Amino acid sequence: MNNSTRQGARRMPRALFVAGTAVAAVTVLYLLLLGHLAFVDWSRGRGLLLLVTPALGVLGYVLLARGRGGSRGAAVRWLAAAVALAALWPAWQGYVWMRGPQAYAWTWWQSENPESARPVGAWELPSAGFVRARTDRLVLFNGEGRRAGGRAAPQGTVFCALSRTTAHDVGLVAAARTPGGCGTRVSAVDLRQQEELWSKDLPAAPPAGGDAPPVAVVDTTAVVVADGALLGLDLRGGGERWRTPVPAGCRARALDGAADRVLYVEDCPAAGTARLTSLDARTGTPAWQTPLRAGPAAELRLLSARPIALRAGDAVRLFDDAGRERGAVPVVGPGEDLLAEPGPLVSGGLLVLPVKGRVPGVSAYSLLDGSRVWHAGLDGATVLGLAQGRAPGGVDVVTSTAARTHLWHLDGATGRTGARPTILRDVPLGRRFEIYPTGVEGYTFVNLDPGGELPSYVALKRVTGW
Repeated sequence: MNNSTRQGARRMPRALFVAGTAVAAVTVLYLLLLGHLAFVDWSRGRGLLLLVTPALGVLGYVLLARGRGGSRGAAVRWLAAAVALAALWPAWQGYVWMRGPQAYAWTWWQSENPESARPVGAWELPSAGFVRARTDRLVLFNGEGRRAGGRAAPQGTVFCALSRTTAHDVGLVAAARTPGGCGTRVSAVDLRQQEELWSKDLPAAPPAGGDAPPVAVVDTTAVVVADGALLGLDLRGGGERWRTPVPAGCRARALDGAADRVLYVEDCPAAGTARLTSLDARTGTPAWQTPLRAGPAAELRLLSARPIALRAGDAVRLFDDAGRERGAVPVVGPGEDLLAEPGPLVSGGLLVLPVKGRVPGVSAYSLLDGSRVWHAGLDGATVLGLAQGRAPGGVDVVTSTAARTHLWHLDGATGRTGARPTILRDVPLGRRFEIYPTGVEGYTFVNLDPGGELPSYVALKRVTGW
């Protein structure tokens, strides 16, 4: 036997011993992880880990048995220990891949349990942070999630609605006083300075019905539903810019707006008619009015102001900028039915909303003609919430099953999932909440559950440990 053959014969057992030690270390790590997984309620990755771990154990045993003769010498043992430690990092990354992305509630705010007042709504602040409204007060939270002030409801009133959007750091708050309904007092709040810019007491308007707030912010105009009229007020000063009378026997419903346009539905129950009306936001000048095919008791809700999508009775009707109807999506269709909650999302030229049918999930319909563009089944789970995704044009969807809650990240154009959904570990969410993507990798959920027994908000962070 020549010298090179003898050296090869000595090196092979050493290499087998070093490799076997590394595989054994990985096997021990995976056994520890399996023990940890036995006490958690999420199971993704557990099945694959159960298959891999025994195979690694057998491989490690064979390698160590065949390399037993190469374990002599301190240098070999130190090398085996170093390689075993180095092997734990790729093994950990393999485990992270098997379990997939996960997030946990790294901070939350819960001042009372249960809350003393019912949640009304929330606004995301343009810079950082958010506002959460209850019937008794507005509470501001800064970008770090700390309480940063707020305003109590005026004596003798309760907050009842917020404008859907804010503009120029100003939002509108509708309050109810006794006697009177929601919108009998309206105030504008500067969210940066945390001060009330102005307030007005108004005659009680007829009940709007549905969940449409009696106030809207459209650029620099505050639009308010009053008794017998629609008012346009200066957003920061509160001065009246215009007044549009509502015909006797009719009421303004489904108020919203975008850019320089105010949209509302003029509903006349006695006559059995309804009209979608567009006004210039600065002057109140009527732009157009379109009759609606909806019964006197039909649900009327604006889902999007630009492009225009209106849920009217048995269909979601789509209109162009001149008020011409250009398509419709049936609420009850042959393949799926549209759900009213959670509220829909506009992503690009698509209306994304939850549906039920043979394959429940979310579907996206074109806002140009009402055709269905894509459908995402999301494993048949119940859809809890929709939000604009962190990725440009993306859609984030929160779903729930009996076992776990998922956060899905969909491509807004195709509905495809770019990766496995994120498992939300022990995140306390109600049936109603707002989702705000915040920070580098986190999300903030603002709970609006009427029970009042959940944290006011929950901030998520990606799991990096086990």
